[in-house]
Amino acid sequence: MTPAPPAKADAFVVSCIDPRLTDDTTFLMAALGRTDRYSEMRIAGAALAAVDPARPAWGTALWENLAASRQLHGVRTVVFVNHRDCGAMHLWARRRLSDDPAEELRQHHGVLEGAAAAVRARHPDMSVEIRLMELDGTATLLPCAACAAAGPTTGPLRAEAVPDPAAARFADLARLRIGDGALDAAAERALLVEGVTRHGLTAEVARAALSSAAAQRGQATVAAAEREALAFLRSRAGRGVQAAQAYVTQADVAQAAALYRALVGASLPLAEAQRHIAGLIEREGLAPRPEGLLRSTAWFQRLTTPLTPGPPPA
Repeated sequence: MTPAPPAKADAFVVSCIDPRLTDDTTFLMAALGRTDRYSEMRIAGAALAAVDPARPAWGTALWENLAASRQLHGVRTVVFVNHRDCGAMHLWARRRLSDDPAEELRQHHGVLEGAAAAVRARHPDMSVEIRLMELDGTATLLPCAACAAAGPTTGPLRAEAVPDPAAARFADLARLRIGDGALDAAAERALLVEGVTRHGLTAEVARAALSSAAAQRGQATVAAAEREALAFLRSRAGRGVQAAQAYVTQADVAQAAALYRALVGASLPLAEAQRHIAGLIEREGLAPRPEGLLRSTAWFQRLTTPLTPGPPPA
C-alpha cells in the first residue's frame, strides 16, 4: 500500500475565473485560516465543471487537477466557491439567473451539491465544502447533504451544537446583532461582556458563539479580522537601516485594509478600514516607511488624523 503523501495543503479550492472576485477568494481563504495551505483551480463556473455534461473537458481537467493536488500536496478537503451573477451559470441555465436571486441561489445550490456528490463518489474519504459568494466578496457556507458524512456544514464553530441553553440563546442574540452587518470593535466587546455577565457564559464560549454567528454570514469577527490583517502586515514588513524597526509601505496598508474590509463586511467604508489598520500598526509597534521624493510619512499621518466634520448646513 502506497503511503499517503505529506500534507502540504489542507484544501483544493475550485473557484471561478471571473476577474471581479479573484482577490475576494484569496481573502476568504485567509479568513478561514488557509493562507499558504491550499491549492486552487480557477475554471469558469467553478463547481459547474463537475456537473455540466455539455463540457466534458472541463470535468476531466477538474478531476485530473484534484488527483494531482491530492498526490502532490496531500489535500483532504475540496472547497467549491461559486458566485452570484456568474456568466458561465447564465449560459448553462440559458437565462440570466441573477434576475431572480432566490432562483439563482437554488440553481447554484443544486450545482454545488451535485459537485460535492461527484467528489465523494470519486474520493469517499475526502470532505467537501460548498460556498456561494456575493459580488461584495462575502460568502455563505451552504448546507450540503452530500457532505454530511464529512462533518458539520455550518463551519468549525456551531453554537447550535452546544447543549447549554444559555449558549444557544446568546448565539441567537449574536445572529440578531450582526444581522445588519459586522460589529465594530466596541460593539463586539460589549456583546461579549453581555454574554458573560447576563448569560453566564465563559469568555471562550461567548467568543465561539459570536464567531459561529459571523461565519454563518460569511463574515469574520473584528478580532479575527485584525489577526488576519496583522499577520499579513507582519509578513510584508521590511527592515530599515535600523534593523530593529519593521516598516510597512503605503501599498501594504492599502492591501491590509482591503483584507480587513472584506472580512468584516464591505459595508465598512474603505477610509474607516484604512484608519483602523493605521491604529493597528501603531498599537503593534510597526512603522510606516517614508515614501516619495521627500521621504515623508505624511501619507500615514493622514490616515491617523481624525476626520473633522464639515460646517453645519445653512
